Order: sequence, then structure tokens, then C-alpha cells
Amino acid sequence: MKRVFFFILMAWILFSSASRAETMYVIDSFKVMVRREAGEKFKIIAQIPSNKRVNLVATEGDWAKITFGNRTGWVLKRYLTEEVPKPIQIAELKKQVKGQTGKIEALNKDNISLKQKNAELAEDLAVEAKNAKDVSLENQKLKENPYRIILLLSGCGIFLVGCMVTLIIQRTGRGKKNKLSF
Repeated sequence: MKRVFFFILMAWILFSSASRAETMYVIDSFKVMVRREAGEKFKIIAQIPSNKRVNLVATEGDWAKITFGNRTGWVLKRYLTEEVPKPIQIAELKKQVKGQTGKIEALNKDNISLKQKNAELAEDLAVEAKNAKDVSLENQKLKENPYRIILLLSGCGIFLVGCMVTLIIQRTGRGKKNKLSF
């Protein structure tokens, strides 16, 4: 029973520290010595280059326990920072720039095609405006035509009335002889 409790306690200690791991980065441009235990007298087990991502597991004084890859060791805390190093930030920004460059090129192509469509639509609009003006003039002429017809018919009517009056006068005047007859 004690053994089972011991193994459970050990597993909890090992896994609980890994679950609380905080992401940190090695600073500056040199290699940091990773030691087996906290202290300069302990053996160096690895060297980590600058800008390498590590996980902070625990701290003890000036030392920090880290994990990297599948290894664990101790480094001086002053060589770690929470800030993402500039070279990593630059690499991320370059990736974003590449992605944005592709989007910009696609937008430029779309812009060119939209400008062409806009020019075509402007030409169509000019043609339609001319057609609308022609239709408006034709409509105006058609509105004036009934008045012309009315005026023509009125003139014809007056002429006919005049002719009839002349005929009537001539017939009534035949009984009398005028010197002015035609």
C-alpha cells in the first residue's frame, strides 16, 4: 500500500510541475549552460543556444529548472525571459508579410478586373443615357403630334366651312346678277 501511494505521489509531483510549465526563452546571443542541479558546481549536461524555447518548471534562488525537448536541467534565471526574442518575432512577421503579399497581389488583380468592369459599365451608362435622351426627344415629338393634327384638322375645318359659305353665297347670289361674279 505504501508503495502504491509512493508511486502515485511521485507521478503527481512529476506531472504537476510539467502542467504548470511556463514558456520562456534563452536571451542574448550565446549558449547557456544547462546543469544537472541548481548551482555552478554541478555538471553541465547541455548547452542551449539563444532564442531557444524552453519551459520553466520551477525556480530556486537565482536558478530556474527548465525542460527542453525531453530533457530537464537548471540554468541561471537571468538568462531567461518571457518576451519572445526579436529574431523569432522577425521570422513570424516575415511569414505574415508573405501571407499579406499574396493577399495584396490577389486584391490588385481584383482591383484591375473591377476597374475594367467599371469602365465597361461607364460606357454602357453613356450609351443608355444617349438612348434615354433620344427616347425623351421622340416622346416630346409624339406629344406635339396630336396638337399638329388638331391644328391641321382645325385648318381643314375652317377651309371647308369657308368653301361651304362661299358656295352658299354663290347659290343665293345667282338669283341676283352681280357685276362682280366670277
